[in-house]
Amino acid sequence: MTHYLPAGGGPARGGPERPIFAARRQRNWPLLALLAVVAAAAIVAVFLLPSSTVAGKQTTALSSRPDPGTAPPKATTAPTSSTSTSTSTSTSTTTVVPQATWRIAWGSPMSWGYGVASDATVRDLATVALGGQAVKFRVSNLWGTSPLTIGAATLAESAGGSAITPATTHTVTFGGSPQITIAPGQEAYSDPVAMTVTPNETLAISLWVQSTTLVSLHWCCKTSPTRVFFTPNGRGNLSSQANMQGVVYPGTQIRFVDAVDVLETTGQPSIVVVGDSITDGYNSTLRWTHVLQQRIDTLPADQQRAVINEGISANALLPPTPTSPTDDTKSGGLPGLSRLANDALNQPGVGEVILFLGTNDLWFGSTAAQLIQGYQQAIAAVHKAGVRIIGVTLLPRATDKDEYWSPADQANLVTVDNWIRTSGAFDGVLDMAPVVADVYNGQCNPTAMFPPYDSGDHLHPNPAGQTAIANAINPQTLQLPAMAQVPPLVAVTPTPGCSSANAA
Repeated sequence: MTHYLPAGGGPARGGPERPIFAARRQRNWPLLALLAVVAAAAIVAVFLLPSSTVAGKQTTALSSRPDPGTAPPKATTAPTSSTSTSTSTSTSTTTVVPQATWRIAWGSPMSWGYGVASDATVRDLATVALGGQAVKFRVSNLWGTSPLTIGAATLAESAGGSAITPATTHTVTFGGSPQITIAPGQEAYSDPVAMTVTPNETLAISLWVQSTTLVSLHWCCKTSPTRVFFTPNGRGNLSSQANMQGVVYPGTQIRFVDAVDVLETTGQPSIVVVGDSITDGYNSTLRWTHVLQQRIDTLPADQQRAVINEGISANALLPPTPTSPTDDTKSGGLPGLSRLANDALNQPGVGEVILFLGTNDLWFGSTAAQLIQGYQQAIAAVHKAGVRIIGVTLLPRATDKDEYWSPADQANLVTVDNWIRTSGAFDGVLDMAPVVADVYNGQCNPTAMFPPYDSGDHLHPNPAGQTAIANAINPQTLQLPAMAQVPPLVAVTPTPGCSSANAA
């Protein structure tokens, strides 16, 4: 099990296709100029309409809590380009106009309901992997037991700590209203905000929680950086305050906001990683997904992709059973099969899902056959959505002072990893088990983690291990061109004659 309780209390834990205009060249240049301006304005307006209004009809911005076993809706993305053609009696030209597309650029899945917020302000920090010309975000009441009322919200550039850059502050609306009430177990998108952002820019999303509400949050980890600031209850609306220093508490547990989308005209579909504490960075100051993003960011802009970390500590793929009780109600999040749609497939602009779950299932008591059946269900759901799915072999682990890893657990892990490698069920495989195994520098213990990669609990990689995982990823598996590696944090030499040393 990879579940650890936090210390302390307090509030913790598109529409029709665009018309293609074709007209013969005429001498009435003022009229043509006026038509061009009107057309451009119409295109921008399409993308900046409030998210709850489409084609003049009111629609709901709320999505229900995912239901285990329910097939997710088919993912859709806007066309990547449109063509405008102008002709004359002597020449013909074709111009390709880039199509702006919404893509998820940051994510933080809600894993638990903990603490109460009442008439308080929360400022979440989100570093987006993509740049673009507009931003929207999703507010979650997934774990709430009562309606969540957001009385005011702002979006701005972070100026470090709890501060924002005042000149960049935007008032945010929801369906055209400055406030919204979200029912328990549901979520809502903000309206798009016309705001130019750059890749790897940190945005500050400030919410005035007007109601008294159980806080939906992402719990992890003692090694995480500060990612949120929040006031004591009763302090009111400080969402537009430039610097909240002295009136807020810093925290590592993102509250309420679980996704940020960017409207962009370059780049490729986003990659969403659904994982557990290994992906979430438990016992590490670095996540392998962050290092993979660093590698991708060395590519030309039109080949870059966002890597979205949807890891939850203690998360399991399968729902709990009497013989396999999971931590789904104690910070471990909804089971992977249940949250796959909400955290991955229903997000805009997703082209690939990396599934890195299973070690907790085995520790909780699931068999290899049960876990493999769960993988098959996940693969079917992702394929039904028209998205590729990549499997990851489970990392070697051993007993530590808190968690016993039995010979039966190990036998199940070997069976599962062999199935992931050889079944052909996934669209691709990242074989990470041998990457972090103790098969370097003269050692050959494939079932144990390489000590210089071990955070100390014989399960979670440290920053050197997280870096090794990211560097070992073959770009072709993710349909990426060749890209540079980041400098390794530990020098290793594969042990000659140790078969697992070259298995990756």
